[in-house]
Amino acid sequence: MANGSVLLALREDPLGRGVGGDQLRRIGKELENRGLEVRWARTVEGACAALRTEAGLTAAVVAWDLPSETGEDADGGGGAVLRQIIRRFTALPVFVVMSEESDHGLDRLPLWVAETAVGYIWPLEDTPSFIAGRVFNAARAYGDSILPPFFKALRRFDDAHEYSWHTPAHSGGVAFLKSPVGRAFFDYYGERLFRTDLSISVEELGSLFEHSGPIGDAERNAARVFGADRRYFVLHGDSTADRMVGHYCVTADEIALVDRNCHKSVLHGLVISGARPVYLVPTRNGYGLAGPLPASETLPAAVAARIAAHPLTPGAVSPRLSTR
Repeated sequence: MANGSVLLALREDPLGRGVGGDQLRRIGKELENRGLEVRWARTVEGACAALRTEAGLTAAVVAWDLPSETGEDADGGGGAVLRQIIRRFTALPVFVVMSEESDHGLDRLPLWVAETAVGYIWPLEDTPSFIAGRVFNAARAYGDSILPPFFKALRRFDDAHEYSWHTPAHSGGVAFLKSPVGRAFFDYYGERLFRTDLSISVEELGSLFEHSGPIGDAERNAARVFGADRRYFVLHGDSTADRMVGHYCVTADEIALVDRNCHKSVLHGLVISGARPVYLVPTRNGYGLAGPLPASETLPAAVAARIAAHPLTPGAVSPRLSTR
């Protein structure tokens, strides 16, 4: 089974009579039986609307002769839809449906279409099962390719239905089924949430301590995405990350230049590290909301004067200023 949806942008009415409509219904049914949601569109405008609103598409089947309500596309309606797919998605598998009356029509297609499409479909020249199988396999490969490393491994582990004989103690949510209130809690969030609430004891998911396996792959992938040399995942949110940065940047009795409107996690980090904060006071508007620091307060001379006048400065060991 696969998750995701497929856009079928075809000029024929799948609910209409005739051989063509019946074949399309069978193809759509085959895709649904394989776990894909089918989104139908009969015009360029309808297909483009689906592309704008449906981020979960994993494949598209587009008729080259798809009609347009305006009739303004020089390449034909299918060309407008393909260009929208190129703008909206990266490497989404697209199958172009050719008309039976056009002598297969490949000679009419621009070169860029061949570079965009992964295949062509003549609905009446093959079985619905085979056509749906081609689309399904392309959709499944695309869905797997876009998943980041850790989420992909987590889904694979969930699909394996392994027992969880370690922390957390709710054992995949089963422990909540022993009481009425626990059952209500379980039903509210759903079983999948608890089955994927796992600890570092799951070897298949890697280690946060050793930065190995899917966790290590995910950290390296995140570093690539954000253009960083290294990137490490932190539990307990931004607050813990702020405290960790504070531990790294300053030590006991060093001066730290801090925005007075900083998050309390920064203050926690200063307390734990033993640094000496010198606060810069932000501006406030008429409603009392804190804003940015005044530009004049961040000039080197102004910062140096504030540090020199601060009561915590005498005895500080900072060879130079640390900022946060």
